Amino acid sequence: MRTVPILCVLAALAVLTDASLAQMPAEGSVARTLVTGTVTSGGLPVPFAHVGVAGATYGAAADADGAYRLEGIPAGTWTLVVSAVGYETAEYVIVLEEDEHLEQPIRLREAVIENEGVVVTGTLVETFVRDSPVKVDVVSSSYLAKTSTSNIMQAIDRVNGLRQQIDCGVCGTNNIRIYGMDGPYSAVLIDGMPVMSSLATVYGLNGISPALIRQVEVVKGPMSTLYGTEALAGVINIITKSPRVSPRFSAAAFANDHGEYSADFGFVPLRGSWSGLLSGTLAYNQRFVDQNSDRFTDIPLNKRISLFAKLGKTDRQGRQRLSLSGRYYAEDRLGGTRSFVDRFHTALRGSTEYYGETIRTERAELLGMYALTPDRGAWLEFAANDHVQDSYYGDQYYRARQGGVFGRLARQYRPGTRQSVLVGADLRGHSYDDNTGSTGRFDPAGRLLENRPDRRWIPGVFTQHEVSFARTMRLLSGLRVDRQRDHGWIFSPRLAFKARPHDRTTLRLNAGTGFRVVNLFTEDHAAYAGTRATVVLEDLDPERSWSAAASGEQIVPFGGNPLTLGVDVFHTHFSNKIEPDYSVPGEIRYANLDGFAVTRGVSATLSQNFGRPSLRYSVGFTAMDVFREEYGQRSPIEFASDYQGNASVTWTHSKRWTVDYTAVLTGPMKLPEYPPPFSRPAWSPAFATHDVQVTYDLDIAGSGVVQIYGSVRNVFGYAQPSPLVDPDRPFGESFDTTYVYGPLYGRTVSLGLRVMAL
Repeated sequence: MRTVPILCVLAALAVLTDASLAQMPAEGSVARTLVTGTVTSGGLPVPFAHVGVAGATYGAAADADGAYRLEGIPAGTWTLVVSAVGYETAEYVIVLEEDEHLEQPIRLREAVIENEGVVVTGTLVETFVRDSPVKVDVVSSSYLAKTSTSNIMQAIDRVNGLRQQIDCGVCGTNNIRIYGMDGPYSAVLIDGMPVMSSLATVYGLNGISPALIRQVEVVKGPMSTLYGTEALAGVINIITKSPRVSPRFSAAAFANDHGEYSADFGFVPLRGSWSGLLSGTLAYNQRFVDQNSDRFTDIPLNKRISLFAKLGKTDRQGRQRLSLSGRYYAEDRLGGTRSFVDRFHTALRGSTEYYGETIRTERAELLGMYALTPDRGAWLEFAANDHVQDSYYGDQYYRARQGGVFGRLARQYRPGTRQSVLVGADLRGHSYDDNTGSTGRFDPAGRLLENRPDRRWIPGVFTQHEVSFARTMRLLSGLRVDRQRDHGWIFSPRLAFKARPHDRTTLRLNAGTGFRVVNLFTEDHAAYAGTRATVVLEDLDPERSWSAAASGEQIVPFGGNPLTLGVDVFHTHFSNKIEPDYSVPGEIRYANLDGFAVTRGVSATLSQNFGRPSLRYSVGFTAMDVFREEYGQRSPIEFASDYQGNASVTWTHSKRWTVDYTAVLTGPMKLPEYPPPFSRPAWSPAFATHDVQVTYDLDIAGSGVVQIYGSVRNVFGYAQPSPLVDPDRPFGESFDTTYVYGPLYGRTVSLGLRVMAL
């Protein structure tokens, strides 16, 4: 009975969808107009540019030669909007008559402002960065390519306000922090779908290769209004490559001096109304590295494979009607003492003589989208995932299986030229089972008496209204209502405002709430990795947050090379926050905070592109105050740095040589404290890492590109001391692996090759 209201909304949406379908013109009555042309810049074609129609869903991607084709646009006056990464957005007004074939060439200019014209989905509806009332940071694939790596985690922490946190100094598990908040507070999406379950956020992110990513969209601040639970600190949306705008063939490989080898491939067998993409990644590292002399691995040994496939269908007007994608990921990860690694074989897993951690992961994902009424904006999305974990942390065995399904039905209305309304409903199913007391009841001898897997359904409805007025302002409001079995109804409103008083000035104000339904495994990984027992002191209530943020962007004329300055001020207040207590040896105790927690601060970015010489740079800095207050006592939250910064400089010479320099600055952070004789500093030092990459581009007679590159990561070789507490007794109660605040190994030299055939 609890889901009746949700089902009623779903039924209403279905009826509205059917009515819209019934009102659509028959195939033969579609206007027989045709608009074709070529997108160029400086006399050269711009491959894979996006050509759309303002205020409508008509659109298409140019091919590898810059040629585009739009069919079936009704007669009348329309505005073509053309965008491509690295180019300024262009607009062309066209007038179409019935049965007309219009030839419209498009000319783009190279952008001096990065990402000004990139299409994003921060509000579930495609828009442009400059138009979105919600600020979205876009990380392009070219930015990710500045770092030679086979997983996104080592590249995304170059983004201002984001940081990769290593949770285990032996097995290398990690998460992404937004503005100092721990990974579980951020929703990680793939193509807008919440398929990254809690197990995946601990182990699965390393399996996402930058080679299959078109761009990464980052929204900082609560986004539960659209994405539900886990979106308290923000959303990281990984957009995979589209077969319509991908090279026919691509391949990449690199190796480094730590014994890591990686290879990627991509192939587009179909391109037309039906398009398809196949890609894969293989990563291999079997070398024992121990630079800090603690007799444990600094870099986990691993064997990893990831396979990805995507299929899409567009109609004659170039509108996306169907998209299906799937990914399979498997990894065998190993860390521990030299004795364990040298002697390792399957029978040694769980050894009580040699300490080691072995983690075997298998994961499968399926995602899909079907456009029910592409001209009116109704669509259905669905996703499913299955994750199996088989691990030993020393002699402790952990086996878990987590699955999830997700469905979303949404429709966008346009009651006028200046308004849009989005309504929708979604349903999320979750299943989790493991061999611990989290889902089972055991007798004193450790025998399982009753297995109680966690299975839950979370239905939700949401609405969003956006209106533009005075031609320079936009206001977005939204509300989401979820029903959770243990916590009842959960309401999540939000409000966003954007003003553009001048072509060079953009102001945004955002406010909203978020919530998170706790999955304890995400919190208690340290219990398995560090031989600590998990103790839950009470029934845990869902964590709630409210947030307010203001941002401004100013373009300062600087000759022909304008400078862009951005400033963000943010404040998020958490109630019911769940904080781990490490004060009792051998235990991690969890309870809702009898008080509140806050993350607040200011962030600034500065960027500029120069045409001659071809040079661009960006600098970012974020100062944060992240703390909790309980019983009138304020204390800092562990692993949240006081400040962080990043810098990026790219210099291109003669369109062949490219030099990329990136740097990351991390300020002091509060660290776990340990009793004597294992005392460690309670605060980390500030440190910086620097990377350099040199790339040579070789054109293949206009049909493709070969890139040869060499890189040095962590140029000055900074590495923290051993993160292990009492490593001489890894099976003892004092052994701990969580004292990680910086790089665990020093300089890495890599050589790589990329090949793209258009």
